[in-house]
Amino acid sequence: MRVLLRGFRSPFPATYKFIARTMTTKPTPESPPPPLPSDGAQAVSEGRGGKHLKITAQQSRQPVTAAATVTALRQASPSVRCITLTVHDPTVTFKAGQWVDLFIPGQEVVGGFSMASPPSQLAGEGVMVLGVKYSKWPPARWVHEECEVGAEVAIRVGGDFHYPPPPHSPPSPQQQEEGVIGGEDLPPYPLLLVGGGVGVNPLASILLQLGRGEGAGRGVEGVFLYSARSYEELLYKEEMNAVAENIKNLEIRYFTTREPPPDPSLATYGRISPQALTQAARALTHPHPPLCYLCGPPPMIEDICQHLVAAGVPRGRVLYEKWW
Repeated sequence: MRVLLRGFRSPFPATYKFIARTMTTKPTPESPPPPLPSDGAQAVSEGRGGKHLKITAQQSRQPVTAAATVTALRQASPSVRCITLTVHDPTVTFKAGQWVDLFIPGQEVVGGFSMASPPSQLAGEGVMVLGVKYSKWPPARWVHEECEVGAEVAIRVGGDFHYPPPPHSPPSPQQQEEGVIGGEDLPPYPLLLVGGGVGVNPLASILLQLGRGEGAGRGVEGVFLYSARSYEELLYKEEMNAVAENIKNLEIRYFTTREPPPDPSLATYGRISPQALTQAARALTHPHPPLCYLCGPPPMIEDICQHLVAAGVPRGRVLYEKWW
């Protein structure tokens, strides 16, 4: 997936993620990760790190770059491979929805992948899971074709797209009219999650964290609309369905856009429609308008943003991330 920023305009706040790619060699324990720039701005100014660092240079990053070991690999769908990383620095944490810079030994260009696992899994077990769609561009190709259990990499957590949203100063009256939220203590806003394809990764992290009933997830009400090309390409169904069974007011609806599902009761054949978005948004308007998290291809996200605002969702409550 290649990022193309030129020609796209939107009034909505956004964060961007790019899977950076470059030719790679098979990692070995004696091939350490490349020297890391002190910050994203330096990487951009010196032409190092690739487009992922350039595009995300203004986003928040943790100061720690940690060593990690690949401890499990599994094929989550015909096109997506999940890689489990054991992180060796216990001080590393992340928020549901964030991503990591992925440093592969011997390469200067840095990858960027969202966590599909909940933060509490890293805190409790020391592991995180990344879902990577196949691409001819490394490091995605490295994950699919060369990565093996025992491979050594390095990671750095970053990203401003996460749940709960970052606390900040109380919004101004104008921002309040636009639905912008702020302050240290946020109520359990109803959640509307909308994902397309591999864009489900950060949303799955959010949902799985809610399933653990921790923090802002307690008592949350929500709807998750998720589309993919085929029923086989709908990721993490078993895990997410288990969460929905345990959260009384959470509904998950699946959509397939290229192939009909094996059974109409499993998913809707077709794209996520304006009617489905309006129905979900209006079902989540009490006592507060929903907080919406969207992740998917840019055309899909732009359309969904417009439909949600037309359905009465304040613009300040539509948060999204785009995958190219």
